[in-house]
Amino acid sequence: MSNEAILTQDVHAHSAAHHDAHGHDDHGHHEHHETFLSKYVFSMDHKMIAKQFLITGMVWAVLGGLMSVIFRLQLGYPDASFPFLESLLGKWAKGGQITPEAYYALVTTHGTVLVFFVLTAGLSGTFANFLIPLQIGARDMASPFMNMLSYWFFFVASIVMLSSMFVETGPFSGGWTAYPPLSALGDASPGSKTGMDLWIIAMALFVVSSL
Repeated sequence: MSNEAILTQDVHAHSAAHHDAHGHDDHGHHEHHETFLSKYVFSMDHKMIAKQFLITGMVWAVLGGLMSVIFRLQLGYPDASFPFLESLLGKWAKGGQITPEAYYALVTTHGTVLVFFVLTAGLSGTFANFLIPLQIGARDMASPFMNMLSYWFFFVASIVMLSSMFVETGPFSGGWTAYPPLSALGDASPGSKTGMDLWIIAMALFVVSSL
C-alpha cells in the first residue's frame, strides 16, 4: 500500500474520531435536567405516578376511616352526647349528637371515598402503574402524558369531593350508590342540592381519570 493511501486512511480515521467526540460533547451539552415540578409534581414516570396515587389514596383512607369512626360512635351510643362532635361538625352535630342528615352524609361520603378513591383508584392506580411496565419489560406506560393526566384528573376529583363537605347545605346524603329519590329530587334532603352537584362532578372527573 502506498504512503499516500496510508495518509488518506489516517486523515479519515482522525476525522471520524473527531466527529464522534463532538457528537458525545453535544449530547452531554443538551442533556435534559429535570426540575422539581417535572420530577415530583407533573411527572410522567410510571413509578412516581404510582407513588402519587398511593399517597393520595392513603390520605383518603385516613379521612374515610375517621368518618367511619364518627358515625359508628354515634351508632354505638345513640343516646350519648359527644361535645367534641359539635366543635368538629358545627350545626351538623348540635348538642354533641349527629343530625340524621349529617349521619347519612357521613355514610355516603365514607362509602364513596373507600370504594372509589381508595380501593379503585388508590390501589389500582398504585400497583398497575408501578408493576405492569416492570412485568412486561417496558420502559414506561404506552402514553406517559396520558398517564400523568389520569392522576391529575383523579386529584381534582378528590378536591371537588372534599369541597362538597363544606357547602352550606351539606354534602350529598343519598348513599354512595346514589339511589333515587334522594339523588333525583333536589328537595329530598339538604345534601341533594349543591352537595349532590359536587358529588356528580367529582365522580365524572373520577371516571375520566379511569379511562
